[in-house]
Amino acid sequence: MRTLKKIFVSALFCVVFSSCAHSVHLIHTSDFEGAVPYEKGKPVVVKTSQSVIMGFVTNSDYVDEAYKELLDRCDGRVTGITTKYSTALGFLSWENIIRMEGLCVR
Repeated sequence: MRTLKKIFVSALFCVVFSSCAHSVHLIHTSDFEGAVPYEKGKPVVVKTSQSVIMGFVTNSDYVDEAYKELLDRCDGRVTGITTKYSTALGFLSWENIIRMEGLCVR
């Protein structure tokens, strides 16, 4: 009986603390109108996230914040913006992640 209890507790521990996965949902690229060679610009990268615990959301403006931060990090114009939307899954929670990259051109 005691061995069965240890097996159950060990299995429960493994499920609770090791259940995670990562998934990329979408990658979007903006237009490259007026693009310049990569060497003439400065790469800009921003990452923001949204935590969700049992369906309760902590931040619903994380995409807008990423875009604003991307523009704020550039002294000129940002072109060729690539947005990667992914999710990191955990036990009864997950994290939505936005990563924006662009080329800052003065």
